[in-house]
Amino acid sequence: MPRNPLKSDLIPGGSSSGSAVAVAAGLVPLALGTDTAGSGRVPAMLNNIVGLKPSLGLISTYGVVPACRTLDCVSVFTLTVDDAFAALKALAGPDVKDAYSRAVPLGALGAVPAKFAVGVPAKGARVFFGDNAAAASYEAVLARLHGLGATIVEIDIEPFYETARLLYEGPWVAERLVTVRNLLASSPQSLHPVTREIVKSGAGISAADAFAAFYKLEDMRRVAAHMFRSIDVLVVPTAPQAYTVAQMQADPIQLNSRLGTYTNFTNLLDLCGLAVPASVAADKTPFGITLLAPAGQDAMLASIGRKFHADTRLMLGALTVPQPPLAVLSAEPAAGEIAIAVVGAHLSGMALNGQLRNLNVRFLETVRSAPDYRLYALANTEPAKPGMLRVAPGTGKQLEMELWALSVEAFGKFVADIPPPMAIGTVLLSDGRSIKGFLVEPEGLVGARDITAFGGWRAFVASEQKA
Repeated sequence: MPRNPLKSDLIPGGSSSGSAVAVAAGLVPLALGTDTAGSGRVPAMLNNIVGLKPSLGLISTYGVVPACRTLDCVSVFTLTVDDAFAALKALAGPDVKDAYSRAVPLGALGAVPAKFAVGVPAKGARVFFGDNAAAASYEAVLARLHGLGATIVEIDIEPFYETARLLYEGPWVAERLVTVRNLLASSPQSLHPVTREIVKSGAGISAADAFAAFYKLEDMRRVAAHMFRSIDVLVVPTAPQAYTVAQMQADPIQLNSRLGTYTNFTNLLDLCGLAVPASVAADKTPFGITLLAPAGQDAMLASIGRKFHADTRLMLGALTVPQPPLAVLSAEPAAGEIAIAVVGAHLSGMALNGQLRNLNVRFLETVRSAPDYRLYALANTEPAKPGMLRVAPGTGKQLEMELWALSVEAFGKFVADIPPPMAIGTVLLSDGRSIKGFLVEPEGLVGARDITAFGGWRAFVASEQKA
């Protein structure tokens, strides 16, 4: 067991403890781990570093000794989110030698929108096993996220806990047995006693048990997909508590199980994850959070995670070295992307923003239009939405807009689903740029209300809510 460089009596986390310790101690800027149940995230929290668990199949697992081939991921440990994402870009890509490799769109880092929705476990379902300090640290995390523009949405976390139990009480224990059954039969003493007892339990699982668990998992995946339609990201503690070496040695199976409270469901539900440091107590006990989202949203997690980590102003790992300033991201679309200007219900935090999120978009910046447009609240639309109409130069007003970048393919899908009287045209921005964006056909303004004076849809909606 490597020694935790942050606090010597604290466990370093497992199973990729050596990789995490090497990064936290400053021996290397980057190390790889594996993650099936949380091995690439829990060590990140316990060593005050970043742990990136990519979407399943995004990084090839060819050559990795498997635990559960259907769930295994190669993970990345670094001191900063930017370094982790740079490593992911270098590692990602389909591999014909890995049967579980798949082409997952990676995207690029973007700015954090003015408003984004963060799902959190409802207060009564937050598990810390009596650790009041960890519970308080999590509350501080939520306050910090709110300060960064997040709307905190309490969700029912019980289906996630139910999914997590499948990992060690269902057929995936039998999948672990596939790898080591010959060794278990010929040389059982060569396995760690805790590992041996867990893996041996897989021998009693039948094919009927396996299919029953597969059906249940599909139900849980449907529940999770529905939940993510109302939030941008789920934020949970990486682990509910940090244990000492003595505590872990006294009760290894139970405490290891507790460490997986917020990690064991992730790969089963096909989510990507990013573990980020959140705080370090006066006694040097670290606390961290994990950002979770559906597969393919790795770039979005990194975009939010880098902003959160920078806001903590924590030192890097176990070093007395401050975080470097965040790199300035370009507000221009990258090669293969098209920028679109949204003005109404597709703004961040608004009713239809999910239609954009589902296309793996990237937020670029908040802008204003040229003073050549008027904004109308359209009649009889559900959900409520505005229409922006171009008028004679100087007879309108500069209106608040957001720029989002989509791939060419995603842009085509998005435009194809836009109903009349909305249309996509060329919008002139206040800085002189011309961008594709939402406009309204004049005939759609019958019964509409002119809300130009509010300067944007967000301000109008806020005024209506106050009324």
